[in-house]
Amino acid sequence: MLAADPGAHALNFTLGNQLATQNRWAEAQQEYFMAYAAEPENADFAYNLAISLDHLRQRRPALEYYERAIGLAEKHGASFDLGAARRRATELSK
Repeated sequence: MLAADPGAHALNFTLGNQLATQNRWAEAQQEYFMAYAAEPENADFAYNLAISLDHLRQRRPALEYYERAIGLAEKHGASFDLGAARRRATELSK
């Protein structure tokens, strides 16, 4: 489907989720990044990108995207647990 409609960034997000369930974090990170780059105001895209970076042990970029996701969620809402995102951002900032 992505080949037929490369602008369908929700599909990148969905593919990232599928890859994440398979612990294929590097590939998931690429899909999440493509989704986020296309829709930088989407808190859920930023959050999943943060999680993938966190799993890849890229602490600084993960923290940056957790903070972006939190800020976006406060403005626009999101489907992730905002408290959990805040806790993880605090842990990474230490």
